Amino acid sequence: MKVCILTSAHPPYDARIFHKEARSLHRAGYDVTLIAPGAPGREDPARPGTELTEGIRVRYVPPFQSRAERFFNLKKIYRAALEEQADIYHFHDPDLIKTGLKLQRNLRKPVIYDVHEYFADSLRTRYWIPKPLRPLAAGLFDRMEKRAARKFAGIITVNSHMDRLFKTYNPEGEILYNYPLKEQFAFPRPAGQPEGGLPRIFYLGGINRERGLEVILEAMVLVREKFPRAVCEMVGPVDTGGLAPGYLPLDPWLERGGITLRGKVLYNEVPAILQAGGIALVPLLPTLNYQKAIPVKLIEYMASGLAVVGSRFGYIENILRENSCGRLADPGDPVSLAAEICFLLSHPQETLTCAQNGWEAFRRKYCWENEEKKLLALYSRILGKNTKVK
Repeated sequence: MKVCILTSAHPPYDARIFHKEARSLHRAGYDVTLIAPGAPGREDPARPGTELTEGIRVRYVPPFQSRAERFFNLKKIYRAALEEQADIYHFHDPDLIKTGLKLQRNLRKPVIYDVHEYFADSLRTRYWIPKPLRPLAAGLFDRMEKRAARKFAGIITVNSHMDRLFKTYNPEGEILYNYPLKEQFAFPRPAGQPEGGLPRIFYLGGINRERGLEVILEAMVLVREKFPRAVCEMVGPVDTGGLAPGYLPLDPWLERGGITLRGKVLYNEVPAILQAGGIALVPLLPTLNYQKAIPVKLIEYMASGLAVVGSRFGYIENILRENSCGRLADPGDPVSLAAEICFLLSHPQETLTCAQNGWEAFRRKYCWENEEKKLLALYSRILGKNTKVK
């Protein structure tokens, strides 16, 4: 059985799309092709514009340089998907909804919509949309997405709230929590920070105002008043759009807070960075989207054996409380965030206990290996219970 996975906005080797879902399907015996923006690093001479990685065919469309260009790419993605003549299609981005509907209608093949976020809610906070138009944009997209959801063969979601929402429109679906792979985070049980080591604080992933950039900048200045040797590594792209003028330029804040910007790194480099040990941050603001989302970085911190300081709301609060693996700070409050960081720096035994609790919880219930079974079950149901995968 041939599977064609589509993305218009993610890199080809995205953690969820390639390393988790595509690899799981390939291991189960499916013939998997992934269509994504980019350019091949190891082009297959027999099939120009593609490369074969771990048995998965990656087919490229030209990368986009702007939001407008991204939408022009949709026709190229659709044509490439048609040429693949797959038995089932699986797409990942909301701007591919119409593409998915066209494929299902014209090819009469099942199409799965993989929903990563509450996109309609996120439109209400996008600074590049004029403020008066944001509610209109969110409402129009919400209605379009609900109508489309009824037509797809199946819906994949990332949490129970989202699953309940989409089950109203389409009963066929699965929750696939975006948990890390055990094989990637195969660390020993945390044993604590070495004596005399630098107090290390981490933030992993893209960072902007809504994800707590302003809060971290101020909090680290306060932390260094008590712990002058404390350092903070921010690993991922930084978006300064929407920041208050007082936070620009960033350089003076970075210097005062002992903050290093590592920029974007490869997926397989993340564990080695986090393995250094320390305290990790999830300082998200309680936007509509984040109130309902499970941050992947939170589970990756737990998998790496790091104690966590997170915002006191939603899934962040639930997971930290349920597993006793960190401290809670008031969202948007740098004084509260700094106080919780300083508490952990001052109490190494409690920090170690939090780290060990998180590590054990990841291995028991927050790993991708549990989600893989649900992905394969969904494919089996959609393709037919008697279908043999070859």
